[in-house]
Amino acid sequence: MGKKKIAVLDLSQSDSPKLKASGTRSQKLTKAKEKKAPVAIPVKGEKGDSLTGDLAESQDGTAKLEGVTLAEKDKKTKKRIKHDRSNRYKKAKKLVDKANLYQTDEAIALLRKVSTAKFDATVELHCNLTEDKLSGELNLPHGTGKTQKVEIATDKTLGKLKDGIIDFDVLVAEPKMMPALAKFAKLLGPKGLMPNPKSGTISINPEEIKKKLAGGATRYKSEAKAPIIHLTIGKLSFKDEQLEENIKSAITTIKLKNLSSVFLCSSMSPSIKLKIK
Repeated sequence: MGKKKIAVLDLSQSDSPKLKASGTRSQKLTKAKEKKAPVAIPVKGEKGDSLTGDLAESQDGTAKLEGVTLAEKDKKTKKRIKHDRSNRYKKAKKLVDKANLYQTDEAIALLRKVSTAKFDATVELHCNLTEDKLSGELNLPHGTGKTQKVEIATDKTLGKLKDGIIDFDVLVAEPKMMPALAKFAKLLGPKGLMPNPKSGTISINPEEIKKKLAGGATRYKSEAKAPIIHLTIGKLSFKDEQLEENIKSAITTIKLKNLSSVFLCSSMSPSIKLKIK
């Protein structure tokens, strides 16, 4: 009786995927580096966020993971939904000549025609700046049409803040109150209510600041990521002369040299470009 022949397979040199062992994660990385082929692997971020990315080879020959969090990936791929404007808005927009620069009195008269809101709309001024950062204080002769509730920080204020209650628009404080208010920086800071010297809300005479702010004084500041200032300069119920004086006051305060263009609009209305120079 003859002897049976037994074939021995060398798995290390086989090209068949069925004969290759899957191997450990470190073996996969080693093979990927040798073949210079990107391999997608899941990893965990510092805060436990799942990451997805490709294992790429850097210039010095070492492997590196290039990836983003799943949340970031979804955010990048998510398309912005554009809502169609109403027929009333489209009709109003046709009344505005984009190529034309309107005098202030002409713009106000046109604004009343194109305003589609069924309530006392807020009148706004949007200023494109020549400077990246700009801030200051604005005193409108006729106010903004909105009464600001200004509160001077006291022990009673601290008690309300401890309970998470904020029932004021502006908070003014004496310097001696700042250490106590510092405990509520996380509550007041994100809302822009933390008193600070730049906004003029820290003073040894808080009563004067309160009277000034309640009378129509307001702070303006350009956006963090764009040289633009948005201002409220009244209500549509204001008289033409009142709106015109407020607009001129705002432009004079910000100064023409700092302005590249200015647009006038009201709540939900098309914008009207003003002639400022």
